[in-house]
Amino acid sequence: MSVIKLDPAISRIKKQQTFVMIKPDGVMRGLVGDILGRIEKSGLKIVAMKMINATREQVIAHYPMDDQAWIDRLGEKGLGTFEKLGLDAKEFLGTDEKSVIGAGVASSLVDYMTSGPVVPIIVEGIQAVDMVRKIIGHTLPFKADMGTIRGDYSVDSPAIANTEGRAIHNLIHASELLEEAHKEMAIWFNSDEIYSYIRTGEEIMYNKTY
Repeated sequence: MSVIKLDPAISRIKKQQTFVMIKPDGVMRGLVGDILGRIEKSGLKIVAMKMINATREQVIAHYPMDDQAWIDRLGEKGLGTFEKLGLDAKEFLGTDEKSVIGAGVASSLVDYMTSGPVVPIIVEGIQAVDMVRKIIGHTLPFKADMGTIRGDYSVDSPAIANTEGRAIHNLIHASELLEEAHKEMAIWFNSDEIYSYIRTGEEIMYNKTY
């Protein structure tokens, strides 16, 4: 088989890396193997993985807790769900201020992510960021399509989570942007924990063999 020399820009796309983390509910429900299988069967490659108990400091570094716009978006998502259900957020939460609701969600997110073991993972492959997002499905489980990880294995709503004072249980996190992936990988992994290897079948999946 002849070796094709790729342009560096194309090579970076072909070997793009993204960050994934199986959250405490995914671990405690025994779904780690199924989730990993979904990722690997797609043709993507796992190049780093471990199980840890996340610290509050790691979780706070991972999420943009000091970004008020992000906090407000959390509140807006919650308010939007209440509105669609025909419910008065103020009646159930005591407020309809998006910043206050968002701050509560952020706090509960830290509690949630430190409530049990998590499995941080680095995934590599062609356009890995977008591929993984497609495989796991919409952030809100009730909106996730069947056939995705969240659509098949989770069922939760921001309205229910907010009224119960907890984070939404959606099994898994995946970086939304490449820049985000690079930042998150640096939080959870040292460079010597990331491996390079040839996976059996790579030639058939995405190399020229004729």
